[in-house]
Amino acid sequence: MFAIAAYHLFGLEAGIKINQIWTTGKNPCFQGKSADLYGEFSLLWEKGDPIFSPIDWYLILAYIIFAFSVGLLLSSKAGESLSSYFVADRKLPWWWLGTSMVATTFAADTPLVITGMVASDGVGGNWLWWSWAIGYLIITVFFAASWRKAEVLTDVEFVELRYSGTGAVILRAAKAFFLSILFNSIILGWVFKAMSKITAPFLDWNVLLGAEVFGSISDAWPSFLILGDLNTTLTVLILFSVVVFYSSMGGIQGVILTDLFQFALGIGGAIVFAVFAIQYVGGLAGLYSKLETLYPGKSESIISFWPRIGEEEHGLPLQVFLIFIGVQWWIQYHSDGSGYLAQRLHTAKTPKDAELGSLWFNIANFILRTWPWVLTGLVCLVVFPLHDADMFQSAGGVVQSDREIAYPVLMKIVLPAGCLGLVFVSLMAAFMSTADTHINWGASYLVNDLYLRFLKPDAGNKETVVAGRIAVVLMAGIAILVATQMNSIASAWKFFLAMASGLGLPQILRWIWWRVNAWTELSGMGTALVLSLILYKVYPNVNADYLLFFTALGSVIVSILVTFLTAPVPDQVLDAFVAKLQPFGFWGKWGGISARKKFYSRVRIWLLAIFSLYAWLFGIGYILQLKYTLGIVFLIFGVISGFIVWKLWEKKDSVS
Repeated sequence: MFAIAAYHLFGLEAGIKINQIWTTGKNPCFQGKSADLYGEFSLLWEKGDPIFSPIDWYLILAYIIFAFSVGLLLSSKAGESLSSYFVADRKLPWWWLGTSMVATTFAADTPLVITGMVASDGVGGNWLWWSWAIGYLIITVFFAASWRKAEVLTDVEFVELRYSGTGAVILRAAKAFFLSILFNSIILGWVFKAMSKITAPFLDWNVLLGAEVFGSISDAWPSFLILGDLNTTLTVLILFSVVVFYSSMGGIQGVILTDLFQFALGIGGAIVFAVFAIQYVGGLAGLYSKLETLYPGKSESIISFWPRIGEEEHGLPLQVFLIFIGVQWWIQYHSDGSGYLAQRLHTAKTPKDAELGSLWFNIANFILRTWPWVLTGLVCLVVFPLHDADMFQSAGGVVQSDREIAYPVLMKIVLPAGCLGLVFVSLMAAFMSTADTHINWGASYLVNDLYLRFLKPDAGNKETVVAGRIAVVLMAGIAILVATQMNSIASAWKFFLAMASGLGLPQILRWIWWRVNAWTELSGMGTALVLSLILYKVYPNVNADYLLFFTALGSVIVSILVTFLTAPVPDQVLDAFVAKLQPFGFWGKWGGISARKKFYSRVRIWLLAIFSLYAWLFGIGYILQLKYTLGIVFLIFGVISGFIVWKLWEKKDSVS
């Protein structure tokens, strides 16, 4: 009876395999692997026996000791001044700051979110973040060097360099509070949430501490301070305490130094995991064959890079794709490099180092990092089928209701001792690299843009460094409280994008259009905040990407109207700004024809750079899909367009 039902539901080949699993307990889909549904691994899961081998524990402890050591070694240097603590005395080479930017954006939540995207919208769902390359390249081409030339401590301080008067003061205070307390806490909250999901299958404190000790902790633990359950809460808080220690002691240089190591671990761990995962399902050919077996007639739409047209079940909807590439990249709160990206650019030795660091960030972030995660996400669709996640592995039962957790569950299944510890450490590193950046970045606002600007402007170096370390701990506490209130990482991510959408366009325009003033940014920021709170509450069942579009549209309309209804920035402020930064774009009497020509020249470079980056991204992707001819064609276009970009870039400053 079961065999007949399996053949009917899944086709002949899949039915035969499913029936074999049912009758023998073995899964023939996975070459050389036992998939006994009631075998050793499932027993480990259910009984809570130790998952890590001694070598795994050595790797974990070695990394924690390394992080502590960095904080101690750099504590004296970081304590010299606020500049040392928050911008490393502006002395770092391009590859340091660029790698740190990549490590920071590679958070523990990223592979989980991508796994969930692949499950819901196929590979094309990654346009949610692939579209950001358009905006990140704007930072490289237009703004990276200018951030370094501005020589401000934070991007919020830049507000009073560009504007003046009451509006500038209000904007600086509002953005400092908004970004440090509200935005930063949400970001850290979803990173904590992700780490709680990652650690859940691996560490059981009831076993490690003993039932009596764990029970005592459980009785005393406050109910509002829970990330999933007490077990995962303890794990995340222990890891985060390490982050708080080395971040508060070593400052931004300690953060960036650990980021270099964390990037190597992160990308290495992702690749190692992807290799084992692909081998588990019989290699790349086996992966695509099994996708077709499990999802007959749908596998092509699942692995497609492009949006679906029509009523296909899988794949990214066309209208959502258009929102991503037409709207999302310019409504980001870091549209011009603001935030932690600008903080890295401030640390550059020279403006050229800032540009090269930003370029390296784009290459590593999109071309190098994408495919290990995407391929692992596809393997998750085979090992934990969408229609029946525990078909092949009993551990898949927890995946059925939360596709994001498939990533760490698959780790537990496919990785051998040593490799499991390495990949787990890589995710620890990803968590720490994001957490350390955001608590240091948020603290820089609290100290430089609130404490020094409004409360105690005459504070000395020692006092401000102490204030910075206190601010780091304060940011950590707020983030933990926010994390306990989150349910879904992806939903928090999308709500955050909508709430920040009012910052994007005004922050771009302030660099290229003289007419923008402080009220432009304030009105855009306030409108997006109000609209996101209203729309997400009133329309909870509407696609979040559509709500993002209307939030961004409303904030843009309001901010442009407010710009023309309020007075422009005084001439003397614009005189000083243009003299210092020599911006390009539409600067009227301050820039003339030369500024516009330089702007148009950079637009051409930007468009070609976008084409080159996506050609490389999809060229590699097609080769990994075993579509070699198409992949090689894309790579050739990527090489040619990249060469043209480089030649134009060498001549960009000679345009007059």
